[in-house]
Amino acid sequence: MKFIAAFLCSMVLQAQAAWDLNDVSYLMPLPNKVGEDSLLKLESPARGGALLPLSFVNQIPVLAIDRSREEVNTTLRVVGVRIDPCFPLPTPQSCQRQIRLVWQPIELSRRDEIQSVDAALHSFYVLQDWEFDGLLKELAAWKKKHSVNTTYLPLQVHPAWKQQGDAAPAFAEFNKIILKYAGAENFTRVTAMVLRGNADMWAFAGFEPTEGGKLQMLSVPRLGDRKAQSFINLAVPQDHFAGGGIAPSPKGPDTFSNLAGESIRLDEPGTEELIRKEVRAAFRVENPKNFNPENMDCVSCHVAQPAIQWVLNKRPELKVDQLWSHEIYANAKYNLGNMSPEVWNTHQIRAFGYFGRNVAISQRTINESAEVADLINRITAQE
Repeated sequence: MKFIAAFLCSMVLQAQAAWDLNDVSYLMPLPNKVGEDSLLKLESPARGGALLPLSFVNQIPVLAIDRSREEVNTTLRVVGVRIDPCFPLPTPQSCQRQIRLVWQPIELSRRDEIQSVDAALHSFYVLQDWEFDGLLKELAAWKKKHSVNTTYLPLQVHPAWKQQGDAAPAFAEFNKIILKYAGAENFTRVTAMVLRGNADMWAFAGFEPTEGGKLQMLSVPRLGDRKAQSFINLAVPQDHFAGGGIAPSPKGPDTFSNLAGESIRLDEPGTEELIRKEVRAAFRVENPKNFNPENMDCVSCHVAQPAIQWVLNKRPELKVDQLWSHEIYANAKYNLGNMSPEVWNTHQIRAFGYFGRNVAISQRTINESAEVADLINRITAQE
């Protein structure tokens, strides 16, 4: 009996040690105070200098048009951290080992409540193989030290600081690990989601540093040589799409421009086949086994979730989740449930962070996290 008990205990410990969704994607807490918080900042001392140098940030269009650049820069905080052993960029192995940071401005609302601004930066830091191995070891030791259990939890505000927020000792120690491995020295790319109009237009672009400290814009996948893409949605209430759409819209298969444009036109008989075709494309966009950030345009990735939710909510008789079940990403090893409270909101197109005060995580991010966890589990099992 003692042998059986010891064996079962060993199995439980192994299960807890495995990498799960919250071990590869870390959602930070909203702070208790603005300006006196412990979240990472642009100027946080990091590897080789500032975590994200102002000299680069100031070359990017200001994230929110109704705020000054200084206001945005001083309130930008890291709200998410993601690690990835195989980001699909051209290398001899067709993989880059990375840390990626998600930034949003954090401010006080008119009700004196802390909230995020619906704009973001996403900064990329490349690690050598041995550095990534070191990062994994330090994160595993950190998790063990703080007795963090992530087994089969849905992606959410990380359990290590969910209760104490940015005052948690585990939070401070985690940030030290990130600052050791990411910074000006190995910064390689930044993407931006800027807010325009009456908070109903979002523009997306990517940049990489060149010699001389200049940023150059990257081409958007599926758009030829175009360097930026936008999404407009004037819908009120925010349970449908109206007044804009994706621009420029990608062409060819796996597009859903009609759904993301004027969805009211599809809420009538005779549109069933078009809806089925376009929602299939959205399901495929959410599936990381089909596409990655190097071959899928920005807006399609960000808008796939609300497009799917509109069909599920407004045209339930089509049963598209059953019709296209084979296109929907599945992975039984992880809890792929989405904890975001506003998945139906067609203005909520954030991938990983906050929408106002609410957690905002796209299904695409959850699915990607499962794929990354699978890969890291395979890597660590071989050691």
